[in-house]
Amino acid sequence: MIEVELLVRLKIPDVTALTAANSLRRRMGYAGTLQRLRRADYYRLGLNAATTEAALALAKTLAEDTNLFVNPNKHAYEVRLPDQAAEASAEAAHEVEVLVTDPNDGSAQGALSALQGRLGFGDRVASLTKGVLWLMDLRAPDHAAAKQLAEQIAVTRRIDQGLLMNPHFQQCVVR
Repeated sequence: MIEVELLVRLKIPDVTALTAANSLRRRMGYAGTLQRLRRADYYRLGLNAATTEAALALAKTLAEDTNLFVNPNKHAYEVRLPDQAAEASAEAAHEVEVLVTDPNDGSAQGALSALQGRLGFGDRVASLTKGVLWLMDLRAPDHAAAKQLAEQIAVTRRIDQGLLMNPHFQQCVVR
């Protein structure tokens, strides 16, 4: 099984990400560190394919030929391997990804059932994980410090700390 990531973004400005960035900068004190905040719907597909290229091609087919992930009128998408996640950027700005998932969200299981059943992909699609991927460009001395800052920004601990995920019912991975 080969895992492939499918990122789906809006073609128009994402007002949710813009509002979150504005709140983080103006109300929560991250004006000097948060350069940019973006958001994408995240799908990790476990695909039964012979090669990595075949898995990437199957993920592209799933994105383009089904209506489960992408509406071409309003979404742009990217297919990548999990180890292609961004690392450090130039000039002390580091791109950090925060994946927020809800383990009790049954929509991924419903989409997986549709793919395996009525859409005819059968056992070629073995697993599906769904979440929200927050991409942050942060000013920090190194990537480790940027990851620590991203976790501080993301995980809600108090009214004035964290904004992007609720630890009472969601999980996050910072990378």
